[in-house]
Amino acid sequence: MQFKFTFIAFAGVLAFFTTQAFAAEVLTAPRVYHTVIKQSPYLVERTTTVTWTQSTTITETATPTPIPDTVGSA
Repeated sequence: MQFKFTFIAFAGVLAFFTTQAFAAEVLTAPRVYHTVIKQSPYLVERTTTVTWTQSTTITETATPTPIPDTVGSA
């Protein structure tokens, strides 16, 4: 009889921990790249911030957006 109670308690604890939702971690990183422009100093650094969320499940990712070529543009 005590084995049944132990088994039921263990099953309840296991179910609680497997269904508990974990908070997703938000990560950010600076991205610095060199850009050529038409005015002096001609070579500048541009910075963007990349932000993503770390997930506990695998998801489809979007196609990355290429950085526009600014050489020769106004």
